[in-house]
Amino acid sequence: LRGRPRPCYSWPSQRLLDAGLSERRSPVFAARTMETQRQGHNGGRLADAAIRNLRLGESETSWLLAAKTRRPELAEGYRRRADLLARVEPLRRLTVLRAPSGFGKTCLLADVCRRWRGEGRLAAWLTLDEDDAPGVIDAYLAYAFRAAGLPFEDVENHPGKDSGGSDGEVPHRARRRTELLCAAIEAFAEPSLLLLDDVERLRDHDALNTVDFLLRHGPRNLRFALAMREDPGLDLDGAVAAQGRELSAADLRFSLPQIDHFLDGELPLQELDALERRTEGWPVALRIYRTMRRRDGARPTTNDMLADRSDLAKWFGKRLLGRLKGDDRRLLLDLALFDWISPALANEALGADDVQQRIESLGALDGLLVAQEGDDAGTWRMNPLLKEYCIEQGRRESAKRHRDLRRRIARLEARAGHLAPAMRHANQAGDFALLGEILEDAGGVRLWARFGVKSLIAADGFLTPEVVDSFPRAALLHCCVLVIESRFDEALVLYDSLKKRTQGFERDRAGGDDAALKMDHLLVLATLAGFKCLPFAHPLVGQALADMERIAAQAELQLAAVRGLDDTVQGALNLSLCLADQQRSRFEVARRRGLTSKRSFERCGAGYGSVFVNLALGTAAMAQGRVKEAEDYYGQGAPTAIADILFLELEFERSAKPSAVVGHSPPPIAEVGWMDVHAAAYGVAAEMALDAQGARSSIDVAFENAGSKGLASVQRFLSALKAAWLVKDGFADQAEEHWRSAGLPTATEGILDLHRQTWREMEAIACARIRLFAAQGRLEAARALVEALCRTAEERQLRRVLMNGIALSMATEYAIGATANAVADLADFLRIAAVTDFLRPLARERETTLEVLPALLATADEADVHAAAAKLRDDLDAPAQGTIFTAREMAIVRRVALGHGEREIADALGMSTSNLEAHLAAILGKTGGEDQADIAAAAQRLLSPAPRAARRQWRGRRPR
Repeated sequence: LRGRPRPCYSWPSQRLLDAGLSERRSPVFAARTMETQRQGHNGGRLADAAIRNLRLGESETSWLLAAKTRRPELAEGYRRRADLLARVEPLRRLTVLRAPSGFGKTCLLADVCRRWRGEGRLAAWLTLDEDDAPGVIDAYLAYAFRAAGLPFEDVENHPGKDSGGSDGEVPHRARRRTELLCAAIEAFAEPSLLLLDDVERLRDHDALNTVDFLLRHGPRNLRFALAMREDPGLDLDGAVAAQGRELSAADLRFSLPQIDHFLDGELPLQELDALERRTEGWPVALRIYRTMRRRDGARPTTNDMLADRSDLAKWFGKRLLGRLKGDDRRLLLDLALFDWISPALANEALGADDVQQRIESLGALDGLLVAQEGDDAGTWRMNPLLKEYCIEQGRRESAKRHRDLRRRIARLEARAGHLAPAMRHANQAGDFALLGEILEDAGGVRLWARFGVKSLIAADGFLTPEVVDSFPRAALLHCCVLVIESRFDEALVLYDSLKKRTQGFERDRAGGDDAALKMDHLLVLATLAGFKCLPFAHPLVGQALADMERIAAQAELQLAAVRGLDDTVQGALNLSLCLADQQRSRFEVARRRGLTSKRSFERCGAGYGSVFVNLALGTAAMAQGRVKEAEDYYGQGAPTAIADILFLELEFERSAKPSAVVGHSPPPIAEVGWMDVHAAAYGVAAEMALDAQGARSSIDVAFENAGSKGLASVQRFLSALKAAWLVKDGFADQAEEHWRSAGLPTATEGILDLHRQTWREMEAIACARIRLFAAQGRLEAARALVEALCRTAEERQLRRVLMNGIALSMATEYAIGATANAVADLADFLRIAAVTDFLRPLARERETTLEVLPALLATADEADVHAAAAKLRDDLDAPAQGTIFTAREMAIVRRVALGHGEREIADALGMSTSNLEAHLAAILGKTGGEDQADIAAAAQRLLSPAPRAARRQWRGRRPR
């Protein structure tokens, strides 16, 4: 991957999706494609016509390394092991070769690939490495299948996928490249094979998810063969047991007869037996042994050559490198520094113009410098054992040359946009100044908006104390990573020291950029304030918001040129302000800032920042009761742990059934996130506990976890939740004592304050205080606080808070004896619920609601209110048992209940039809059904929606 510029962490996916496919096609499939067309397959049209966008033009694939998608040539003297091939072929759905380096995994895969292609079948090859980020790996997958001959242009003629409209009505949707590739393979219909080599080098979590998606949800005509040293996190054991086979190191080792055959019977039995014992059939050791014998004609013994690693290194030095001329030997030591040896990159780094010719002349390296197959200029990969030895040897012989070459490679990688290898080489060269400059040029803390949090953590892994001390912007990135890792105390210490060193973040290092330092500081300050959930009254929060609002206003009104303010920074600042405004229930301002942020991120291609904007806007829509809008925002972009938590909260609020039958598993612990994320996770987890004692236990654990991270606002929220559950469990006195010890407000003004606390804190504290008043018999105080809460909620457009207030008002009025008022409150609630779908507040007041419902059913003169009340009664009476679904499965079940078709569901949730079919199969397995009619029946029982006929728009609570 050298000599051809490509981004390392991100590439313009839409640019590739919009490119046209080269007209070149593999002749292997020409006759088959023509036959397919003759059979009338061009009569149907694939509804997902966006698959045509999978086509890759030559100009758009110039940065892709073709060698990664070419099957390696079989080594000279390769001996086919018939018994091993018999175990691999015929290939099952999944074949895994898992063994340490040097066990012949690549050779075996290459042989399978060659045989498969020789029979006229499609086989795509891809060699993976550490730099394969999500946007890169799915481009390579498409590239590999195109190189193998997959006829992408015929996908749109796949039968049986009618879009239901004319050719001119083809919907245009942004689709993930992997889903498009699956559709292309499925449309091809013939058996296909994907071979992935060096899978263990794939470390990026999202890239692993791409491979996992293919393995779990790829089309039925696609088979997989994987070679790896170890599972990088795909969890293949279950998949292998269900539909495949795995070959381990024990399967790949040479037996004694195979070693004899491999060496052409040249060894006497005694020596052969000794070799087998010493090597344990390790293929690479045997190959080195045979190469030495055939090159020299010598007869080395196992004691001399293969006793241990040091003997093998001795052999590398004396019998391999020693035979090379001085220049060739130096070249080999230099080439060891390159992960992939590209002649263009090597020529530039070494100041030469003949690297390729010199590599080809190194005949003594047969099998140790592996040339990738293809007619273009060759690209090589060095044997790992030889590579490691040469790197260490080069460092010993000339440390200065080693460092200088590392520096040159680092600069070339940085120029090509390959941040990770550039920083790695600079780090290994010990050039900390270069390392800091590379990081600053790449954007520093701004990397998160473009490439995600993982890019920050990866970059931080290369930083040293020297870089952090000398480069304030690098120190700010390290501070940001400390915040992300919940190491807030360390982050604050570093932040305070940086503030002193930089004169309040006004002065960067000598030769640095003062304006960039100021902007980076604001981003880190926003991260610190948001992820530490600092209260709005905290000095850091006030300072950050004031500075960000001033800069955002100047940029928006163009009153002044703001130095250092690019689209990435502007998007991040507006995102932070959007979150702050949303938490203070300033929803219109939050929406405007969020959309401004999204436009900024889109201009600079910062897709990760856009994901956070969607989550912020979705949370605001949820608070206002705009459920469909919130659901759409949560569903945009790649699924994340934070999105799953917020989505689960949304679904939970829409159900009045007992928590045990809502259908969800409890949410994960919110390891990182802002206030909304923690509140959603901990609040739902407490309500899904089996009883009040379990809820309090869950809250105590969460309180301790938040305390260990210094999340003061989260602890305040959890204190209110605990007080409410103490009341629910009959411990009103303990709840009052807990209230005082936690320092929660007692005056109405403090309880409903939305300037110094988030709306989630206000909601939790107000609802807990109302329940405490009622438990203490202070019903008039409860009524007064309810009325104040509802007024505040209406003024701030907090419809979710309003519905909680109305439910508590119903309970209070019923306790006072004003049954008519309680009935009126319940009717008001159901009218709002017809718009928002929020029913959980009535489930929290289940006993009172069941008491009031008969009176409402007897007096309701509105058909929709009466029907909603009857449905509510059935939900509240549901038994506490049921099926557990994931949040995404629940979204599918809900749409099935509404009668949506597969295409409609897939479009709404942004998934492919094959992905949807996999989810439907999982749902069928959980419900015991056989087809979608069974799913629909189960969905109607579980989540039958309230009647929608004659809905009335809510226009405010009637005055008491």
